[in-house]
Amino acid sequence: MRVYRSFLAALMLAVAAACASAPEPAIPFSDRLAAAEAAPNPYQTDAALTALLADPSLKQDERAEALYRRGSLRRLAADNRRGAVADLEAMLALAPDHPRAGQAEIELDLARSDLEALEPRLGYMLTLSQWFDVSWTLGDREAPALRYQKSGISPNEAQTQRLKDAGFICGADGAGGPVQGAGDPRDWLEGLTWCNPLSEPVEAEAETGDVEG
Repeated sequence: MRVYRSFLAALMLAVAAACASAPEPAIPFSDRLAAAEAAPNPYQTDAALTALLADPSLKQDERAEALYRRGSLRRLAADNRRGAVADLEAMLALAPDHPRAGQAEIELDLARSDLEALEPRLGYMLTLSQWFDVSWTLGDREAPALRYQKSGISPNEAQTQRLKDAGFICGADGAGGPVQGAGDPRDWLEGLTWCNPLSEPVEAEAETGDVEG
């Protein structure tokens, strides 16, 4: 009986140790993808898909799917045409026979057309508001935000929403000062501040005579 009890105790310890060391079941890729795409706004979705793509354990078809989803997002809602071209090119190079390859080729052509139209505009004489829109749509983030913050000019309502969604504009407790700039108060800027102080000087890249943002 004593031997049996010793054997039973040893068996229970072995089972407990196995249970303690067993890895948790992996979350299916489809669930991880759905969670990323459930982020509150396109810029956070972009960040979530970027985090997903950083996982080296993704299978080839999973990585291709995530690249397609991020590239398609960046082509429109997430305002990053350069990133869209890079993602869709990478997806097609990785998995040219992927079920979404045909759609990816269509979207890649559209994103390239956007680049061809937008890139030359950076060489034009633009107001700050115009330059912001072009740069932001191409995929720049820090420079357009810093330009507005430094200028003392208020962003318009649509630009303010983009800056909020991308994490540059906060509520009343931001450390970078009020977003409201020169001119008449804008209702959409009431109580808003820049989340962080200016981090670096910004070289002149646009005309800033657009005092109405």
